[in-house]
Amino acid sequence: MSLIALFRSRAWKQASRFHSTVLYMIAGNLLYFFLTSGYLLWSFVPDLHLIPAITELLYTFIVFPCTVMQFLADFPESKKGQMLRYMKWVGIYALMEAIYAWSGRIVYAHGWGWWWSLGFDLMMFPMLLLHCRKPGTAYVVSAFIIVALLLIFRVPIWKISMYNT
Repeated sequence: MSLIALFRSRAWKQASRFHSTVLYMIAGNLLYFFLTSGYLLWSFVPDLHLIPAITELLYTFIVFPCTVMQFLADFPESKKGQMLRYMKWVGIYALMEAIYAWSGRIVYAHGWGWWWSLGFDLMMFPMLLLHCRKPGTAYVVSAFIIVALLLIFRVPIWKISMYNT
């Protein structure tokens, strides 16, 4: 559905403008899995009997890049237009996640829940625009957000291991 929506919106024609922001979103999602390995706050339940990692990779490399391109393409200049764009995308993500939670296609752990996801979405979309316009600033702000979330949810990053021992 994400690919169909992307091609119907014609946002893909501006893909080269948003390449670095797509990579920013991909890197953020992969960093989440690295830092929370063994302590996931949320995870998708695979569709079609796929391996969980395949489901996550589909979201990371297809759904999220489609989101970035559609969100940023032809971004409105007016404050009202920008607010409507934010509300539209936060609404889409919040509604889809509510459906996923209701249908058991996403599971939460360690204190994370739908409300935290809503708050994350409210932060994520402005961060995508910030990265598109001022990438360095976005990386600095992202570092503070990441540290805050790791502390709030007491993620045991000292247990991260590249190898099972």
